[in-house]
Amino acid sequence: MNQKQKNNVVIIGGGISGLIAANVLKNNGIKTTVLDKGRGIGGRLATRRIRHSDEITGVFDYGMQFFTVRDATVQKWVNRWLAEGIVTEYSHQDVDPKTTYYRGVESNRSLGKYLAKDLDIHLQTRAITINKSDSGWTVATENGQSFQGDSLILTAPVPQSLTLLENSGIALPSLIKSRLEKVVYYPRITILALLEELSLIPASGWLTVDNSCLASIACNHKKGISPQGFAVTIHSTPEFSDEYLNKDDQIIAEKLFNFASSWLGSKVINYQVHRWRYSHPKTVYGEEFLAVDNSIPLILAGDAFSTKPALDLHLTLEKAVLSGIKAAEYLLS
Repeated sequence: MNQKQKNNVVIIGGGISGLIAANVLKNNGIKTTVLDKGRGIGGRLATRRIRHSDEITGVFDYGMQFFTVRDATVQKWVNRWLAEGIVTEYSHQDVDPKTTYYRGVESNRSLGKYLAKDLDIHLQTRAITINKSDSGWTVATENGQSFQGDSLILTAPVPQSLTLLENSGIALPSLIKSRLEKVVYYPRITILALLEELSLIPASGWLTVDNSCLASIACNHKKGISPQGFAVTIHSTPEFSDEYLNKDDQIIAEKLFNFASSWLGSKVINYQVHRWRYSHPKTVYGEEFLAVDNSIPLILAGDAFSTKPALDLHLTLEKAVLSGIKAAEYLLS
C-alpha cells in the first residue's frame, strides 16, 4: 500500500481490537478515527455505576471480569499496562496456579480509557453505511456525520459488520461471505445487583457456578473497585441467555436472584439487566484478520478472527488484541 493510502484510517468499533489497532497505527504516524455506537469505550471491558443514594454507589465490571495471556507479543503490552499501573494481577477462587490473571486496577473500563486517551474517539456514533471511492472510504453515521479514510477497519461483531456491508451494497466474494456467516456468538444476560449488605461470595470476589442458569458471580466490592457499594455482577449461562434474552427484566431478575440467593445472602436494593447478544464467539473465522480489498483497504478484525474459539468470555481479550495488531500491521506493510 502506498504512503497516500496510509494517511488516515477509520476504525468502526471501539472495543479492544479497534483500540489496539488504532494505537499501533498511531505509534507509526498514521492518523486514526475510531467510531463506536456505545456510550463508553472498551466494548466488553465494560464498567457501569449505579447510584442508590448519596452514600451508596455501586461500581460494576459487567463484561469481562479478568483476562489471561499466553502470547509473548500480547504479554509485552500487558507488561506496559502493569508498569503504568493500569492493570494488576488478580488471584481468585478458581485460580489455576499455572496461569496469571489480570484485571483493571480501577475497573476494566479503565484499560479501555487508557488505550483511548490519545486517540480521536467518537462515541454514540453508529455507522449506517460505508461507501468506497477511488480516494478511500466514507462512513455515514446515524447522527448525520460523515468520516473519511484511505482505509477502513471493521471490528464490530461479525453479524453487525455483515449487516453494515449489506446495507451499504458492498458484495463480498461468496466463499468469504459463507465463512463469515458461519461465525456465531454466545449470548449472555448479566445482572448488575446492588446489595444492602456484603455478599457471601469468596474473598477474592469471583466464583464460577456449576449451575444450568448461572455461569459466574463477581463481588466488585471484594474485588476492590466498588468501595461505596456492595455491587455484584451475575453472569448467566449461554443456555439461559438464549431462552430468556427477550423476556422482561423482572422475569429474568427473579429467576437469577433465586438461583444466586445462597451466594448473595442479602437484600437486593437496586439492579439493572444487560443483554450481551454477542458475548464471545462460539465459532471463529479461522484467521487473525480478513483483508477484503487490497487496493482501497477494507479489513475485518476482532476476537472472532482467530484460529480457534476461546472457551470463555474471559479468555477472549488476548485474541482481540492479536487481531487488532495483525490488522494494523497489514496496513503498515
